[in-house]
Amino acid sequence: MGDEDEKMTNNDMRIQAGLLRPAVFLLLAAVFGPASLLAQQKVEAAGAPVGAAVLWEQDLDDAVTGTPFLQASSVVLALDGGSVKSYYMSGSALWNFNPRDKVTPYITRSLEGITYVCNVAGSFMAINRIGRELWRLDLGKPLAFPPVIGWDGRIFIPIESGLTCRTASGRPLWTLSLDSPLALAPVLDRAGSVAAVLQNQDFIRINQFSSVERLRLSRMPALIVSLKDGDQHSYVILYPSGEAEKIVFNDSAPKGSKLSRARFASLPASPVAAESRGNRFAVTLRDGRVLCINGTGGVLWTRDSHEAAAEKGAGDLAAGQASMLFDERGIYTITTRGITAFAAEGRRRFILRYAVETGGLPALSDEGLLYAVGKDKVLRVYKVESKPRTVPRSKYYGPEPEGSYGMGSPPPSPWLSDNRRYEDDNQDRIYAVIEKAVLAGQLGENEPAYVAYLMEMIGFFLNDPHYSPVRPAVKPPQRVKLIKLLGRIGSRETVPFLWHIFDRDPEPAVRIACAEAIGAIGVDPTGRTFVSYNFLLSPNNPNQDPQLLLAATSSIAALCRYVGPPLAADGIYLLRAFMNLNFAPNNVKAQIRNEADALRREGLDKVIQ
Repeated sequence: MGDEDEKMTNNDMRIQAGLLRPAVFLLLAAVFGPASLLAQQKVEAAGAPVGAAVLWEQDLDDAVTGTPFLQASSVVLALDGGSVKSYYMSGSALWNFNPRDKVTPYITRSLEGITYVCNVAGSFMAINRIGRELWRLDLGKPLAFPPVIGWDGRIFIPIESGLTCRTASGRPLWTLSLDSPLALAPVLDRAGSVAAVLQNQDFIRINQFSSVERLRLSRMPALIVSLKDGDQHSYVILYPSGEAEKIVFNDSAPKGSKLSRARFASLPASPVAAESRGNRFAVTLRDGRVLCINGTGGVLWTRDSHEAAAEKGAGDLAAGQASMLFDERGIYTITTRGITAFAAEGRRRFILRYAVETGGLPALSDEGLLYAVGKDKVLRVYKVESKPRTVPRSKYYGPEPEGSYGMGSPPPSPWLSDNRRYEDDNQDRIYAVIEKAVLAGQLGENEPAYVAYLMEMIGFFLNDPHYSPVRPAVKPPQRVKLIKLLGRIGSRETVPFLWHIFDRDPEPAVRIACAEAIGAIGVDPTGRTFVSYNFLLSPNNPNQDPQLLLAATSSIAALCRYVGPPLAADGIYLLRAFMNLNFAPNNVKAQIRNEADALRREGLDKVIQ
């Protein structure tokens, strides 16, 4: 080992040597055996010590298809026999979903913990945090690559020779034909766009609004790495031979010519995995070495992982046998035989080799837990990191998205300067154009302009000191139609705007439409919607409208069902408060009670632990 390797902390050295094993564990394991012991205990994962001992394990009785997928402090596993199971980080079983057929190995989870799976019959499904199906889409064929979650909850789904983009609630936004099937799994780049390579050797970049840029490569690459340096976005294309090239994205260039090539230094061996952070990336080579490289191709450091021959590894990794993470905690090389962690400056922190080689790649969680399924079909969980991630997190779920698509405050619409835009016939005409695109599921590149127009018209009164509620520029029935259309477009980023209108607009019908639109979008990871609805409980509430109360109830129920616990528990609590409002008629109170009871029967009031 080099000098940097000798700087490992005591705990890290114990991980490598497998010595950090509590005495109580050893005593009980000697009496009952490790499997019996772990089956009887629920582990306090957050306070568990870092060590090479298995924190908890679960006999799955079946092989796992693909990689364990992590989010919202839990793991989701697709089993070869056809079921999809989830476990909390403490070891508690959460749910067991039947997808009605074997599933493909491609699982994706959203910020809210929604699990997306596809069975071999081509049924694509969204499953909430308690294992209930939210919606289903018939793709006709099974997925060949994993879907990608966008920053505002939209999901990019690879289909045969194309890509379809859906809202979090399953509504279509656009579908593209790419003229050639995908050859590499699509990746979400540092701008929130999707990058991929087609079988015809086209490198493609598709942004969230379906705008496509292409560049023909000379041969098929092995990996795509996305980099960001300030406002500059680029990609490093790594080839099986170790050669590399850089593709630069220039947003100010004319459409169709925004991608250009740049030279980039070759790697000393074939790459098998890579991950980036900012303008640097780390790559694991076939021989087990790990390199950290800057955006100009300069090698910052080189170290050996547990797979290198110098560390008694095989020194011969195949594609698919390694993955990487690169975050504020450091750099991790994860393979089917072990994990090596490095500090960002190159100091090797620890090596952990698994007791049983895994059948697929393990996964490392934000809480520092490594989930590994052995070839013996046992899920083993190790605590390998003492510190959880420190990135900003929502109140209820995982890390916030890396960026925003700007749908909460889009650029001005093309109609903003049109003096005739408030005329009824013009409003009807533009509404019909937007509605047609929404119903056809082909918003595409017009989405920002359409969303901007809807917000401008709905919120026309917000900054108008001469606003007259007697003669509004946009009448309440028109605002209601526009709000419903905004809800169908379904971006999570528009929800704060809807809160604002709900809080400020004096028209009950408009406020009802806002509640319905938020329920249709289905996503509110911050829970801020409940703050707006809580005003209905205030003695100063001037809008004591039973219909508004029912609309808020339906919206709360939709959010509870989509997002699940712990947001759902807050929603049910709010519904119970609604039942005690004096202005609500008994029949309205009965409807609210029925909704709250239905949510409890579905288990949405349960604490996940």
